[in-house]
Amino acid sequence: MPERSEGDSRKLLRRLRDVLATPAKGQVRLDRITHLIADSMKTEVCSIYLFRDAETLELCATEGLKKAAVHKTRMKLGEGLMGRVAKSGLPVNTADAPSEKGFRYMPETGEELYSSFLGVPIQRVGEKLGVLVVQSKSARR
Repeated sequence: MPERSEGDSRKLLRRLRDVLATPAKGQVRLDRITHLIADSMKTEVCSIYLFRDAETLELCATEGLKKAAVHKTRMKLGEGLMGRVAKSGLPVNTADAPSEKGFRYMPETGEELYSSFLGVPIQRVGEKLGVLVVQSKSARR
């Protein structure tokens, strides 16, 4: 991944703030956020998985994966790399996701094209809300 400057990070935060400040329905906001992050980070994929219950995460928005998988793809806490992030509350960053221990392929998403994976927890005041994932075809960290 190309080096990002502090100015790039601030620009992304301002753009995210603007998206969140604009009146819109929840799904529209999630879609705008995934598009904005994928564009800013120059990745092919940005996805948001949110908790549906204490043990289940659901794909709620994506830029780059198959749209038909949104609100259909679910994973259990601790399942796959994304579930590991959700369970531990720690990021997972790898240039070769399929070779990582615990990787789980979800064919309905079309993610077989993407090698790299960065997953970070989404939290609010310590409460776990879900996981933000970015992926790219090139093997990069």
